Amino acid sequence: MNDDLPGMELVRSRGVVRVVETILDTACVVILILMTGVTTVDVIGRYVFHAPLLGAYEASEILLGVLIFAALPRVTWHQQHLTVSLLDAWLGPWARRVQQCLINILSTLMLAVLTVYLWHRANELAEYGDMSNALQVPIAPFAYAISIMTGIAALAALLQIFRSPRR
Repeated sequence: MNDDLPGMELVRSRGVVRVVETILDTACVVILILMTGVTTVDVIGRYVFHAPLLGAYEASEILLGVLIFAALPRVTWHQQHLTVSLLDAWLGPWARRVQQCLINILSTLMLAVLTVYLWHRANELAEYGDMSNALQVPIAPFAYAISIMTGIAALAALLQIFRSPRR
């Protein structure tokens, strides 16, 4: 693969990657803590005080969506997606590298298309002023965040094409 692309030295030094991973990891931790807090307060309110937390289910849904897409760039960068190894036993090292390159190209294309679609959908949500039902929170900011994180995952998949293959 070609490691002479502009910016690849910075990627290899992991400076940018470390910063992005730290930001996304922190976001994931904060979201998990929020989800845990919302669920705990809802359960205690529901079963002890017979007064569930208004919008707890909706808040958990929104937070879970953001959590999944906040983790996607890291999973993509470290190539930790779920895989099925049907052909690996019959492929040699060279064929496996070609296979991984093709997978990275396809992943990049699919994530890029998904990013554009999600961005357009976020624009629609913002234009219509869509709000969540129970909490009356605008949905567009979450959709934009999900689109941006999908774009970061697409960039991670693209950079995987040019990284040295794993041994």
